Amino acid sequence: MPAQKHQKNHCPQCRDNPRPGQRTCHACHNAYNRAWRLLHPWSAMPLEQRRRANARSYAHVYLKRGKLTRQPCQVCGSPHSQMHHEDYSKPLVVTWLCLKHHLERHEK
Repeated sequence: MPAQKHQKNHCPQCRDNPRPGQRTCHACHNAYNRAWRLLHPWSAMPLEQRRRANARSYAHVYLKRGKLTRQPCQVCGSPHSQMHHEDYSKPLVVTWLCLKHHLERHEK
């Protein structure tokens, strides 16, 4: 008979009740994120990398909300497609490409 994992029922930092399905409580999670952000400032990221990250994030939010719908690959019609931005200043203008064609587009 396999040993059962012991489920922790308190936050390891403050002994408070954790969030459902998480190890830590809200307060400790928020404190950790605030400290992490100080060590990893957004402004330290190069401008072009920041523009790309913003465009991807913006498009993924619209995809999650259903305002942008996943399309098949525009080259081969594969249903397993990814978003490709030709112009990062237009985050909602995406081309849908499968992995193979997406990598080919970036090689050019």
